[in-house]
Amino acid sequence: MNRIRALLGAVALMVFAAGGSTAPAHAASASTSPQKWASGVCSSVQDWVNSVESTLKGLKNAGSLSDASQAAINGIDTATTQLEDSLKQLGKPSTSNGTKAQGEIQNLSKQLQTQVDNIKQELANPPSDPVGIASTFAQIGSDAQTAVNDIKSTATNLKQINSNGELKKAFQNASSCQSLKKSL
Repeated sequence: MNRIRALLGAVALMVFAAGGSTAPAHAASASTSPQKWASGVCSSVQDWVNSVESTLKGLKNAGSLSDASQAAINGIDTATTQLEDSLKQLGKPSTSNGTKAQGEIQNLSKQLQTQVDNIKQELANPPSDPVGIASTFAQIGSDAQTAVNDIKSTATNLKQINSNGELKKAFQNASSCQSLKKSL
């Protein structure tokens, strides 16, 4: 559980630090000020982290591995859908490279959705033997690491296209981003 929380924290922090989000590929084309975009991204990510952590804490009360798997699938689905919806409403940042930043985020969204789908598939029919359970959790860990690597790559790309630093400054100054950083 602590490893999963640490991984969630790392994912959220990387998204926060990079100035990115996980907006879906069909995100709105409206522009949002860098400050509002950064604040919205951080608020959305914080809500997602809180929701996933709540789901994980609730798994302790599951009556079986099957019940826990279904609760995890439902929790991940709900948290991810809410994150995507809230980030979609933000549109793109109104910076000189806002379209490029949005494109990076759309690509990341596709990559992360693939990892979420993999995890959901792995949990859909949970094994009952210890070897199968260990193998499933090892694969979930691998999927999560792939998601972290995708986020790191996107963060690097965003830093390269945001040469004037508008988004970086917006993330540094947004109170919701400062709160997110403290909570992690």
